[in-house]
Amino acid sequence: MAMLAKSKNIVSLVRELKPRKDTSRIEVRIIRLWKNYNKESGNTIEMVFADREGTRIHASVGEQLIKKYGERLHEGDAIVVQLFKVFDAIGEYRTTPHPYKIGFYPTTFVGKAIDFPSEVPEKNFADFTDILEGKIDSSCLVDIIGQIVNFGSLENKSIKGKDNMRLLIELRDHSNVKMMCTLWGGYAKQVYDYSMSNMSIMIICIIRFCSIKEWKGVYSISSGFNSTHILLNPTCSLVDEFKLCLPDDSLAITNKDSSQWSVASATSVRARFFVLNERLTIRDIVDSTLVGTFVTLRTIENIDTERGWQYLSCKYHNKKVMPTTNVDDENRPLFYCNTCDKEHIDVIPRFKLIVHVKDDTGEGNFLLFDGNAQVLVRRSAAELYDENLDEDLLPEAVSDLFGKRILFEVSVDADNIKGNSSQYVVRIATADRELIEEFAVLPVKQSSDDISSGSGGLSGTPLSKRKSQDEQQSSLEDQHSVNKKLFLKKVKGE
Repeated sequence: MAMLAKSKNIVSLVRELKPRKDTSRIEVRIIRLWKNYNKESGNTIEMVFADREGTRIHASVGEQLIKKYGERLHEGDAIVVQLFKVFDAIGEYRTTPHPYKIGFYPTTFVGKAIDFPSEVPEKNFADFTDILEGKIDSSCLVDIIGQIVNFGSLENKSIKGKDNMRLLIELRDHSNVKMMCTLWGGYAKQVYDYSMSNMSIMIICIIRFCSIKEWKGVYSISSGFNSTHILLNPTCSLVDEFKLCLPDDSLAITNKDSSQWSVASATSVRARFFVLNERLTIRDIVDSTLVGTFVTLRTIENIDTERGWQYLSCKYHNKKVMPTTNVDDENRPLFYCNTCDKEHIDVIPRFKLIVHVKDDTGEGNFLLFDGNAQVLVRRSAAELYDENLDEDLLPEAVSDLFGKRILFEVSVDADNIKGNSSQYVVRIATADRELIEEFAVLPVKQSSDDISSGSGGLSGTPLSKRKSQDEQQSSLEDQHSVNKKLFLKKVKGE
C-alpha cells in the first residue's frame, strides 16, 4: 500500500509513457482542443497535450465521458492527469509523432497543475527545405512559422457536393525559402480577412498541426479539419527571433489573383531565372514564334499613363468591377461585380502597369498585374490611390521605377505571336540585387535562330542547348543549399 501511495505522486514525462502502465500521472498543458465526430466513434473530444519538455501526445475523451469531463478541459489550461489508457497511435495525419496516445477512463483523474511553466520548448517546427524535399514523414502533422508574402482570393470549391472556401498563400522562412500553403474553410477566411486589413505591415504566421501534401512531386502544406491552429502576428519571443533572422529586404505582402498561380508554382525564383526558362533579348521575345515562358534583364524606361496604372476591383474576387449610376443609402457609388453578380461598394484599387523596356536589340511593353507590381513598388495600389490625383500623373512610388533594372519572367502567348497583343504578361519580377548581378554576367545569346521552346509552365528543359543536365541538377541543388544554421535552432529547447 505504501508503494502505491508513493507512486501516485510520481510525475511521468510524456516520453516515458508505455501501454503496459495505466496508472501514470502526468502534468501537461492542453495546447489544442476540438470536438470531433465520425461514424465509428461518435462525438469525441480530441486534445494535444505537451509536457514541460515540450513533448506532445494526443488524447481523446469518448462520447460517453464528454458530460463528465467536457467542462473540466479547456484549451490552454495546465492540468494533472492520472489513471488513463495508453495505446497505439495509428493512421494518417497524426497530430504528434509519439507512438502512443491517451484515452480517458471513467476513473481518470483531472486536476489543476501547479507551477507548470508558461512556455515549453518548441520541438515540432518543420524546416521549409525539408518539407519541399520530401524529407518529413507526411503521416504526422507539423508546425511551421513563416512570413506571408502573397495571398490569393477567397474561392468557393465544391468538395463532395459541399461548398468550401479555399485560400492559397505563399510563405517564406528565415532563409528566404518559399512554400505554398492551402487553407480551407474558417482558416481561409481568418487569414484572408487579416491579410487584407494588414497589407501595410509584415505578417508572421504560425500554423500548428498542418498537413504535408504532395502533388506531382511538389510538396506544400495544408490546413487540417479541426486540429489546425493559426496565429497571426502573435506577441511572443518566437516571432521576435524569427523576424530578426529574415532577410533585410522589406519584402511587402502581395495579393494576387489565385487563378494565376497554384501549389505547383512554389518553384523558387532562382530556379525560374537560372534553370527552367530560356534567357532572351527583347528582339528574341518580340520575334518568337513559339508559345512559352522566357526570362530577361531589362531597364524600365517609362510607364504608360494613357491606359492608367490601376483599376478598381472587387474586394472579394480580385476581378475588375464596372461603374454604375447607382448609389447606396449613404450616397456612395455602387459598382457591379460580374462574379458576385450584384452591385456593391466593396472595391479596392489594384495595379496594372504597362512598362516600356528596351535593350540594344529592340524595345517592348511588359504588363505587370497587381502582385508583381507590388513586389517592385513595395506599396499597395490602395495605399497610393487618390481619386483626386490627375490621372496623367503617376504616384511617386510608381515613377521611382524609371531607370531601374528588373529581372522579368514573361510569357509569349498566341495573341503575341499573331500580332493581336503587343504586351507581354509578366509572370514574376524581382529587383533583387544579388540575382540581378549574377544574371547579368551570364553569356548573352547571340541570335534568335537558336530559340528553343519555352517552358510552358514548369515542364521541358529550354536550357538544354546551353547547359548539360548535370549543370541543371547542380543549379537546383544550389537553390536548396540555403544556410541551414536555421532559425529553429534558436528556439528554446532545440
